[in-house]
Amino acid sequence: MSWKKLMERVQGGHGQGHGRNYRPWLTIRRKNPSPTSNQVVSWMPGLGRVAHYFSRGEYHTALMLLWLGVLDIREQFPLWPMPHPHPLTGVPGTQDGQLPWSRGLLKIAQDAGIDHGYEFGTRLPYVATLDLLVSVPGHHGPTLAGFSSKPIDDADDEVRWRTLERLELERRYCGELGIPYRVSYSALIPLLMAGQLEWLLDSANLDYAPHLARLADFFARGFCERPDLSITDAVQASAKHMELDSDTGWLLFRHCAWHQKIDIDLSHRILTSLPARLGGRQVCDALRTQLFGRTW
Repeated sequence: MSWKKLMERVQGGHGQGHGRNYRPWLTIRRKNPSPTSNQVVSWMPGLGRVAHYFSRGEYHTALMLLWLGVLDIREQFPLWPMPHPHPLTGVPGTQDGQLPWSRGLLKIAQDAGIDHGYEFGTRLPYVATLDLLVSVPGHHGPTLAGFSSKPIDDADDEVRWRTLERLELERRYCGELGIPYRVSYSALIPLLMAGQLEWLLDSANLDYAPHLARLADFFARGFCERPDLSITDAVQASAKHMELDSDTGWLLFRHCAWHQKIDIDLSHRILTSLPARLGGRQVCDALRTQLFGRTW
């Protein structure tokens, strides 16, 4: 890293923007794979762009947050070492002039007595990143929440001291700006639920089949009117009633299940030979309340 490379990345928009225009500060490339983490580069329909997750835990957390209906997720978000605008600056629905600036992580680290760190082999302050910075609906406009995803399976797991220092700096950065902060771990999302969210992800929106978007509510009503049928039979019957083929019926089912137009509990295994297990909306509300202190 050099000042020239650093400025090129900043001028290239890395670590900046919102929604589909956001570019993460760090991206997964051929020369920077992790020897320990299962990294994921994935098109995220809810974000309208390709996202870079440096662990499977990050990816699964992002899947769950999108399913819960957050407004935006910015992965590998830079905690700039120098003073800089609030991370909500530029988000539609916010009053930029009333948002406080951050002092910068370098000053926060100095006050905490924690070594900030430098780019390897240089005296350039290291650009730390937060795994996930999430925008959520608020009563008076969007609010933020920060998530750091670490491969911790048990509360008694040993965590390296330097990792704890980095987490403390993230906590202090978020705290100064009034951003709730949570350290998530692999057990936050059961693998079964994560796998079922992956199955539904490609159908989260119907941008590639816009003519079907207006049929989703009608399909969901038809499906829910057949609670005693197996999922397979209910999909086939609803599709036949709408004069749709089977593949289109399953596409609409996955779309409606993702958005909970069909109330189905994704925390339990979906067995298509049995009727849908209700309770997905209740699970959504419980997770929103647990993670954000409220639902919407």
